[in-house]
Amino acid sequence: MPARSPRSTRAGARSGRRRCCASTAWRACAEPLFRTGMAMNLDNQVLENRKRVLKMLHGADGGHFGGAMSVLDTLVVLYHRVLRRDPARRADGLADRLILSKGHASVALYAVLASIGELPEAELATYGKGGGRLPCHPDMTLLDAVDFSTGSLGQGLSVGLGMAFALRGTGARVWVVLGDGECQEGQVWEAAQFASRYGVDNLHAVVDLNGFQEMGWRGIDGVAPEPLPDAARKWAAFGWHVREVAGHDAARLEAAMRAMTAQRGRPSVLLASTVKGRGIPAFEFDPGLSHCTSLTDDQFRHAVAVAEGVA
Repeated sequence: MPARSPRSTRAGARSGRRRCCASTAWRACAEPLFRTGMAMNLDNQVLENRKRVLKMLHGADGGHFGGAMSVLDTLVVLYHRVLRRDPARRADGLADRLILSKGHASVALYAVLASIGELPEAELATYGKGGGRLPCHPDMTLLDAVDFSTGSLGQGLSVGLGMAFALRGTGARVWVVLGDGECQEGQVWEAAQFASRYGVDNLHAVVDLNGFQEMGWRGIDGVAPEPLPDAARKWAAFGWHVREVAGHDAARLEAAMRAMTAQRGRPSVLLASTVKGRGIPAFEFDPGLSHCTSLTDDQFRHAVAVAEGVA
């Protein structure tokens, strides 16, 4: 009997627990949407997904607004333009993988999955509700579209490295989206060192450099306030191809990501400079408040109006 891929084995073990959309919607989103002619303008996609995130978090009485909004553009570009997730690749276990290492931003992931048809729109209202498939951190045992369960920070790059190492020579790529705060974890740099040492060039990382973390350095004399100072120099020292980009410019994000996939011999990292709480006026000017919080009804309506361009 031929060996089964990790994806097919996992899916088979869970088949009795699927409640919806596991097969039909999963296959409906074969390739990045630009290949099917279905894509709207990327900037509009970001705004539509921003509204999804706002509604989900407001309906759940709060959550991680800041980190979700800072990374949203990155996820939109990856899922709509970069990741190769067609049915043939899925069947062979060779689809591109994405690990959201900063799992507390799961609400952004769910919004984007709904935007490409891998998650029913109506199900977004169950975010954070007991018994649903959309917990506050992504869970691969509940949702097939999640490639790995995350939440404990600093682990995603190690897992992605293992996947990419196993998939060398198959054409499959692994993308890991990290927060800048979790890059203080030693495990991140152990994985970074191994990946460059063994030339794992199908591994790509995107670091969401929003400059804040819940338990950060701010206010400590003599300590650089940002979570990951000299980020480019650090990653380059570990042997990675390094690119830097404005993290809320979808066109530049896409161009940088495509350039990364063309590089060979070493892993690649994209440092995306972002704003924590992007699109929520109450948080953009005081992002330290946005890590795990809630919006008043007035703040919610204002943020939605901003996303719709009427405020």
